[in-house]
Parts: sequence; C-alpha cells; structure tokens
Amino acid sequence: MLADSRLVYIFLYVSDLDVSRSFYRDKLGLRVIEEDPGCVKFDCGHVILALNRAADFDISLPRTKDQSTEMVFLVGDMAGTHAALSGRGVELSPPDDDGPGLISNFYDPDGHWFSLYEPSEVAMRWPSGRRIRALLGAQNGNGNGHGAAHAGGAVGLDGTQLAYAFLFVRNAAEAEVFYHDDLGLTDLEGGPCSTAEDDDGEGVIKYDTGGVLMSTHQISPARQLVEGHLKGVASVFCVKNVEHVAKLLRRRRPDIAPVVRRSEIGTTASFADPSGHQLYLYEPSEAALGTPSGRKIQEIMAARF
Repeated sequence: MLADSRLVYIFLYVSDLDVSRSFYRDKLGLRVIEEDPGCVKFDCGHVILALNRAADFDISLPRTKDQSTEMVFLVGDMAGTHAALSGRGVELSPPDDDGPGLISNFYDPDGHWFSLYEPSEVAMRWPSGRRIRALLGAQNGNGNGHGAAHAGGAVGLDGTQLAYAFLFVRNAAEAEVFYHDDLGLTDLEGGPCSTAEDDDGEGVIKYDTGGVLMSTHQISPARQLVEGHLKGVASVFCVKNVEHVAKLLRRRRPDIAPVVRRSEIGTTASFADPSGHQLYLYEPSEAALGTPSGRKIQEIMAARF
C-alpha cells in the first residue's frame, strides 16, 4: 500500500510559533523553506520539519518531555556538533556510547524529543548501514557533513539529515501488523521488539520510508505514552492517489478509518496507528508543487538510495 511512498513531512505542533521558530532557526541553525502566519517549514535533508500552532488544531500539549517520538539527526562529528550547538544555547545531554554509536539528546521548547547520532562501525555493518552511508555521503557531498557555517562563524544543523523517526508503541506485535501488513511498509532491519525487558534496549523495526527511517520501538513498562504527545507529532506520507489508498486501508482495517479532506494544497487523509501516533497521507495539488516546499517534496520523492 505504502511501499512506494515516502515520508516527506514531520509535523510538530507547538504552543508558541515565534518561540519555536527562533529555536529551530537560530539555535539549531535549520534553514526555513517557507512560512506563513500559522506554519514554518524547515529543510531537514530528505524530510521537511513543519511547525504548526497546536491551538489551530485543538491540540493541548502536555508540559512534560515527550517520550512517544524521538527524531534523530545524523552527524559525522559528534564532538564538534555537540560543542557548536551548545555554544548556540542548545541544552544537550553528554554524548553516550550505547553500542550503535554516540547519542546525545535534546528537547525543543515544547518537549519534543530529538537526538544527535554518530553511528559506530558496528552499526554501519547492519542492514540499515547502507542507507546511513548514503545519507552521510549526501551530507558530505553538500559540504555540510558536520554542520554548516552561519553568521558569526557559528555552526548549526543546516545540511544535516534527520535520519530516524522512532515511534514508541504500546504493543510491538500489534504495531508490526499495522505498519508491515496493513500499510505495506518494507522492513529494512529488525524484528519484533522484546516485551520481556524493563528497558527500551531490546528490539526495533526500521521501515524503509525514504531518507528517513520510520522505526517502531516497544516502550518499556517504566514509561508511558502521554495522549497529548501522541497528537503533537505527525508523520506525513506522499502518495499518488490518497482516496484510493484510504479506501484500501478502510477495507483492511475498518477500525482505523482515514478522514479525507480536500483543499487548495491537495488531498489529505488523517488517521492514527494502534498506539495513537498521528499519520497523514498527502497528495499535493499542482499549485502546492509549485511552492518552495512543493519543489522540496519533488526532490525527496526523486531521491534514490
């Protein structure tokens, strides 16, 4: 169903658009593709990070750190990127080497969870390593493998790939049926997450969704998924015929009924996975494809790995 689709947007719902714009543009150094009074879109490599005002969509964000979705930037020099972002005022955790590589966490003003990730040689030998090498090659090809220089010599994340979106789920087997069997995504790596462990260290399924690997991950009993956070982040797939795909999904999963809407930007269908993560299907209109973000979508869809 979505095997030939691409993850083109990650929507983040924010409480204060001006504060969040400043964080992503001035502290992280991401490049604005386009913006309007209710939305700001940033270039994150093979995906667009779009900030939307939560109040415009009747979303109430909890005043806690998000434990439902982790978005991961791929870096080639953890020490240099960590130091540079710290110098720009970003509060990051000390880099931790947990086997797959060096990881450092940080949060945006609304508690959305991000990480910097420098993969280890062990991780590069995994099935997903080939994709990671391609993404790092794209960064280095742009001259921005370790971040890009900005005014005053500061270094930010412009040109850095947002390479992973980890969706933490309540039931790993249920999530696998939904994403693999119902949506038809191709699993690039991993198997059913362990439900016997008390931490999050066991088992991940990484799905091939283009330049960003959408990954499901069993959440540990010690943590919980907060409803407001599940609505605070949404993944958007670009498809050729939204109505047809929505119809197929209704037939396969009558309990998950996509809501189809049409507007000047195109056709969308919204629904949620069994854990409550928000998902969209998007078929851009010709007018939308002529905008800066539309041209970026065409670039994402045309990329080959």
